[in-house]
Amino acid sequence: MAPIIILGSCNVDQITYCPKFPSNGETLYATSFSTFFGGKGANQAYQSSLLSPSPNYVAFIGMVGDDEHERRIRENFNDVGVDTEHLLVGKEQTGIATIQVDGNGENRILIVPGANFELKPEDVQGMKGKIKSASIMVGQLEISPETTSMGFEIAKEHGVTTVLNPAPASPLSTLPPTLLKNTDYLVPNQPELSLLSNLPTTTPSQCVIASRYLIEKHGVKNVIVTMGGSGAMLVTPTVEHHVPCPPLPLPLVDTVGAGDSFLGGMSYYISKGVEVADAMVLSNGVAGWSVGGKGGQTSYK
Repeated sequence: MAPIIILGSCNVDQITYCPKFPSNGETLYATSFSTFFGGKGANQAYQSSLLSPSPNYVAFIGMVGDDEHERRIRENFNDVGVDTEHLLVGKEQTGIATIQVDGNGENRILIVPGANFELKPEDVQGMKGKIKSASIMVGQLEISPETTSMGFEIAKEHGVTTVLNPAPASPLSTLPPTLLKNTDYLVPNQPELSLLSNLPTTTPSQCVIASRYLIEKHGVKNVIVTMGGSGAMLVTPTVEHHVPCPPLPLPLVDTVGAGDSFLGGMSYYISKGVEVADAMVLSNGVAGWSVGGKGGQTSYK
């Protein structure tokens, strides 16, 4: 059975590279266009599996469309050893992400969720045997929050560590109340943390206050705030620990999927028993490598 279960989204990323983002009503020539495999859940599973020396160490639970993308996505997962037994096929099209990347490597993203939102809590209930044998389960918010919540509920019933990446950013009022209570590690970036807590998160001290609010008032056990080029911060009820980013090994090209690369690294290292602070150091290095190439999964190799 797979030690890591990733419950989440699976998309096709359509990426346009441009010198700068167009303003409202402005038309610009772009530099290039590429299509990649993506989706936050799929990216995280792909990165975790790349780090593992053995196949089927990572299992992916998600849904794609009955279309031309399904076979290629499954083959792409299988190429790096991801277990796709529970990659289901729905009625809607496979999810599509339309992405713009500017000359500084920053990105803007629009998502058509498609089949991702067809994955229901009852689908996940049928996978209880798979989930209870894992050591860690990772979820995001690119599928139905109720479905993620069901996965986490099953995981906690069986002592499985849970990691939630609350992206895309969502207000707390839109999430099932048990989701955060069943979360061992909440891993937001600063805007996501601000939206969840309704507090400012511009500075490290503000991030600590917002994180402790979610810990004390909403039952999250620990928070790891990703801060882009400034690294990441671990906040627990009693500890705050900042891990800076190491120097980039390659020139910055594209930040698409860098956060997912970090999450994939964290999932793998925690599953191997690495202490969280040390896992953050290693995962910063993994994510730093990813920004030196175009796309998400293609930049992880």
